[in-house]
Amino acid sequence: MIKDKIKNQIGKYSQTRKSAINLLAYIYLGALIVAIIVYGPAPLFYLLFAVVATLFILPNHYFLGFCLLITLTMLFERFFTLTGLVIDRDVYKFYLLDIVIVLSFAALAVRHFILQKKRQLIWGWPETILACFMLLVAIYLFRSLFDINAKFEVAFSSFKNYFFYPLLYFFTVLVVQSPKRLKQVSQLIMLNGVFLIAFLLIGFVRGAGLWTEFTPLSTAGVRYLAGTHAFYLLIAIMIGVPLLAFNRLRNQGLGLLVFALWSLGVTVSLMRHLWLAAVIGIAALFILMPYQNKKFISRQAVKAGLLVVSLALVAILAANLAYFNPATETAADNVRHVSERLLSLGNLSEDTSASWRLDLWNDARQVWQANPVGGIGFGHTILIDIGDYQNFEEIRNIHNSPLAIMVQMGLAGLIVFVLFIVAVFSSAWRPVYANFDLIPYYLGIAVAALIFLFASCFQPYLETNLMGIWFWILLGLLRSAAIINKPFKHSEQTVTAK
Repeated sequence: MIKDKIKNQIGKYSQTRKSAINLLAYIYLGALIVAIIVYGPAPLFYLLFAVVATLFILPNHYFLGFCLLITLTMLFERFFTLTGLVIDRDVYKFYLLDIVIVLSFAALAVRHFILQKKRQLIWGWPETILACFMLLVAIYLFRSLFDINAKFEVAFSSFKNYFFYPLLYFFTVLVVQSPKRLKQVSQLIMLNGVFLIAFLLIGFVRGAGLWTEFTPLSTAGVRYLAGTHAFYLLIAIMIGVPLLAFNRLRNQGLGLLVFALWSLGVTVSLMRHLWLAAVIGIAALFILMPYQNKKFISRQAVKAGLLVVSLALVAILAANLAYFNPATETAADNVRHVSERLLSLGNLSEDTSASWRLDLWNDARQVWQANPVGGIGFGHTILIDIGDYQNFEEIRNIHNSPLAIMVQMGLAGLIVFVLFIVAVFSSAWRPVYANFDLIPYYLGIAVAALIFLFASCFQPYLETNLMGIWFWILLGLLRSAAIINKPFKHSEQTVTAK
């Protein structure tokens, strides 16, 4: 009895110590990113970030690294994912995100090969097809070396997005191999979503959301939340709604309030493609849920809808009545602008943003027709000629990720990419429904990946790392069902290195 008590006390102390160390990692690295935001990307801050991240993640804290890349991306978005090393006037595009990823990979390798704490590696059709896609990407990078019309730095950026970041798929599968880990990752995403509510409140107080200047509007109005943060909230919503429907939240009332605030954030971001993605995602969840859960979530949806309307009115009125409020928009203006953005979906010909995209896609299609099977390669630009507006746009920035892949890598590359997605979803179908306890988690993850694909048809999501990493992480989480629910695997091979 005494020995058992001592062991329990030691275990509790060890867990408390580990949690404290993890919290310090978030605080220190977050503080360094804030310093970069305030003072600029000085080499000293970059070096300090690399050193501190190394101390916390190595030698074998790969799961902490995985959680850090999720949290820091959701909170600091481009300042974490697109901040490179600046020396004099040169910018080396090895980002803070890349540091955390490389250290996490190294920590997993140390644990697996040196400490001999093995991880299961599952290899089936999804992994084979993704490996083929990555091989194609490497070939296209090599091809760009001999293409006089290609900019190598742009080609290398495409290589990172289509080769380096997809490694997160394999990393996720190796990291998340138990129900506990799956739940921890899902809960972490939702917890970060709660933190993002602070950004929404800041947006209302200051009259415009933080960092919204990077995504200007084509119509009148004000974004009270950045589009990236709205996207992250939408992922949290998709993961959280099934948990609400399956009664897995401890406090349903508080959960409804949080969902209402998240929905409000997506709405006032004025990101129309996210509005459409939200509708598609909720519809998909409703279709996939068992009947009894559909009835429950339908009742909760009415309450959440009333909360969203109430919170929107309260927030807008409070912001406009605040004495020091710098906003120039009245409550009526905000309601009108949201309505105009919504109605513009039915009349895209008069919307400059939509017209620009359609013209850009048409020009990209014409370029692709020169080599429909193999594509034109990485590092190319196309001329956009719209009336008085003329500009060269990079192929990777045509605001449609599947189209960008097709234009650059041809039908061959697009087909391999689509086959990989189909293989992941088809291989996960039976294992997902095999474990009732995990069904709501996997349903949310699957639908989150689905709405990512939809949203990527209107923005360069796969070509921007602060968005693209989510695609590979979500598919990796979905694929983990084949390991967590082992008895239900069929065609895959599970290998443990010896």
